[in-house]
Amino acid sequence: MTARSCTLTIAAAAVALALTSCTPAEISTTPATSTVATVVAVAVVDGDTIDVQTSTGEERVRLIGIDTPEISRDGGADDCYAQEARTYLDQLVYGHDVELVSDPTQADTDRYGRLLRHVLIDGQSAAQLAIEAGAGTEYTYDTPYDRRSDHLAAQDRAQDASAGLWSVCP
Repeated sequence: MTARSCTLTIAAAAVALALTSCTPAEISTTPATSTVATVVAVAVVDGDTIDVQTSTGEERVRLIGIDTPEISRDGGADDCYAQEARTYLDQLVYGHDVELVSDPTQADTDRYGRLLRHVLIDGQSAAQLAIEAGAGTEYTYDTPYDRRSDHLAAQDRAQDASAGLWSVCP
């Protein structure tokens, strides 16, 4: 017996049940359109992860489209430019209202249970701003995401300018 994929948009899920042999439990859904929520950034964990206060409590959010150097969690050495990347994001979003925008090309959460979202501050992508400042690199996990070309262009500009980590990290 071969495995089959039953990943569909929510709008197509009901039709799929009628047209395929997939059971409701086999169908994983992704939003057909983006959702937007305005929240307050209450903590910056590292250069690509924040905590936000929602109407239902605190949520951890992984910014889509950026990867930043890792801060050591076990007492070891941080990666080159990890603290600077965290500081950049902290100064950008901490204590501010931000918009969380889901991306229909990505899962709702990652394997650690963090929400996967584009984070906008004053209408601008926090990930793109951080990439352009040299605080991180463009990151595509599995499937290309909305805004990816903007992030790649920001990375090119940061590299050309030897900004941030591009100037100090081997």
